[in-house]
Amino acid sequence: MKQKTIIILGGYGNAGIEIARLLARQQQTNIILAGRNGKQAQQAAEDLNNEYSFNCVRGVEADASNRISLLKAFQNVDIVLVAASTIEFAPIIIDAALESNIDYFDIQISTPEKHQMLEMFRKQITMSNRIFITDGGYRPGIPAAMVRYAATQIPELTSASVSSVFQVNWKKRQLSFSTCMEFVDEFKYFNQKYFKDGVWTQGNMRDFSAVDFGTQFGTKYCMPMYLEEFHSLPELIPSLKNTGFYSAGFGGLMDFVIIPITFALLKVFPDRSDKLAARILEWGMRNTSRPPYGAVLTMRAKSISQQLTMTVFHEDPYIITAAPTVACLLQYFDGTFNQPGLWHQGTLVEPIRFFEDLKTFGMQISIHAPTHRGYLL
Repeated sequence: MKQKTIIILGGYGNAGIEIARLLARQQQTNIILAGRNGKQAQQAAEDLNNEYSFNCVRGVEADASNRISLLKAFQNVDIVLVAASTIEFAPIIIDAALESNIDYFDIQISTPEKHQMLEMFRKQITMSNRIFITDGGYRPGIPAAMVRYAATQIPELTSASVSSVFQVNWKKRQLSFSTCMEFVDEFKYFNQKYFKDGVWTQGNMRDFSAVDFGTQFGTKYCMPMYLEEFHSLPELIPSLKNTGFYSAGFGGLMDFVIIPITFALLKVFPDRSDKLAARILEWGMRNTSRPPYGAVLTMRAKSISQQLTMTVFHEDPYIITAAPTVACLLQYFDGTFNQPGLWHQGTLVEPIRFFEDLKTFGMQISIHAPTHRGYLL
């Protein structure tokens, strides 16, 4: 089988470099790190090649806002992975990928704007016989796959909710202004919809629930947060009557002062406050983050007679983004899924193998099913 070539836009960023590092360990693909700074991309590629004593990584200059630049970078490539904060340039990247006859995968945040842009290209994607995957990485990316995993273990699954804590030491991490702008977009389009008693229901502030995340993070209050990858779960799992994703806040000053100020700015001045809101968030994230650090997802799933609890954890939030991305890519590379179209990572991957691979990448996965007799990781 011919070795595939992947180009990573944002390849020398926090998430991009971790994805490249995990991919390099597999030695199954050629890797191109791409970004606006060609020298930085080349240096990052050289560092990875030296780290693993082989020469499968190279760096190139590629500007996500420039179609000609992308067409040049996409030559002799099989798939582009978008790991950069470039949602505003999504139509240019998508169009360049289709013109170059290559596949597409993004790990950007899930916003209506991004999905609307991808939907505009859905027919062309299918007619071009291309595979486009969106909402990759950690959140979105893993939660819907957790629910689908529960469905493989519990016949007639009726309820499965997934909750998340995400705490980063931003003082020690590269925090770009474009990343803060993505958080602003997430707040701007924040939706509290969840699936209750067989109907999609609009949540509100009264729908906070206490979730026990274990000894490290303790109990936190989480609010419903709609993820597009959940929308097709009731159709994929007909017995499912209750499902949704729930997110804890950042804690302390961020939750009770900075985020409310951000929401207020975006509501009162929706067309003029994005950059100011991003600056406020940037200050808050850099100056108020407190341990423990890490990312954890916990699921509680049940049927009438069975129940299952599943937790996915890693202390490095960028590893927890990179690992599921690479686990999905491995299934793409070996043809586990090969049907053209537009897909979500969480509803596309084969879930049992997906979580087995996450364990091999160092993710801590625990499953408790006291009434279960079938296959468990």
